Amino acid sequence: MARSSSLTAPAEAALDCLGVGPADSVLVVCNDEQRVIAESLVAAATPRARAVTVLTFPALSRHGEEPPAEVAEAMARADVVFAPTSTSLSQTQARMEATRRGARIATLPTITEEIFTRALPVDYGGLKRKGEWLAARLTAASTARVTSAAGTEIVLSLGGRTGRSDDGNLQQRGMFGNLPAGEAYIAPLENVGDGTIVFDGSLAGYGRLTSPVGITVRRGRATDADTEAGDWLLQTLDAGGEHGRSLAELGIGTNPAAILTGNVLEDEKVVGTIHLAFGTSAGLGGVNVAGVHIDGLLLRPTVDLDGLLVLDDGRLLIP
Repeated sequence: MARSSSLTAPAEAALDCLGVGPADSVLVVCNDEQRVIAESLVAAATPRARAVTVLTFPALSRHGEEPPAEVAEAMARADVVFAPTSTSLSQTQARMEATRRGARIATLPTITEEIFTRALPVDYGGLKRKGEWLAARLTAASTARVTSAAGTEIVLSLGGRTGRSDDGNLQQRGMFGNLPAGEAYIAPLENVGDGTIVFDGSLAGYGRLTSPVGITVRRGRATDADTEAGDWLLQTLDAGGEHGRSLAELGIGTNPAAILTGNVLEDEKVVGTIHLAFGTSAGLGGVNVAGVHIDGLLLRPTVDLDGLLVLDDGRLLIP
């Protein structure tokens, strides 16, 4: 397959992140909208891997929805999976089962050529240093107090949960992450947390927000929302079943090349932002399984971990 020369460097960077080599069977699953990027990954992988397969399927309706059975089965058989798709497969049972069987997986939901070329070829050593420091602080903390300039005020319980660094290092058997990489994240306890979250950056599947969206949270569940975007969010979460409205993730962006575009895949990696998500948390170290996972972005956040400030009004505080 032919590929644009501008996509060569990011495609090679993606393969390096997963350590693709001559023993690997590589699967690229994609939707039509991401086919050019899929082709660049196939072209880069062909001289490096034992076998390369591309599998295109119709776009799904929401992030976290399960792919067709043949896609799930192919993922479970592969050594390496790249998923440049229109909706996220990250928190699906298909992805989790493939991970359980040992596949190394990178999901690239809603990826565009611009994001691919801008945010993939980065300093992965820097991502590792920042991500591991933040993940260690998240693991050590029992609570996270999150506030923001827009009005967020909520305390999350982190006790017993493990922070993780999404830094692009996916070379070991059973590793999984996003590309572009660049965040530290944790799954808060799903039934704890009272307060207000105000999303003022973007919502996954909705796009850039023109006005803030306030979400009321009681015992870890979204109970109310304002604005049209808030109505859309609650309806989308409800489509995911019983646990769709449950808190699922706290993530902190670390990728210096990422910029705010309205595409949450990149937005959630922007330094100085955080994202909170509802829906499935099982793939992040939590317990809930839902047919949905929606991230929302907060600008100018402050995050206090048991008295340690790691973000102050959008300023990342890493030694």
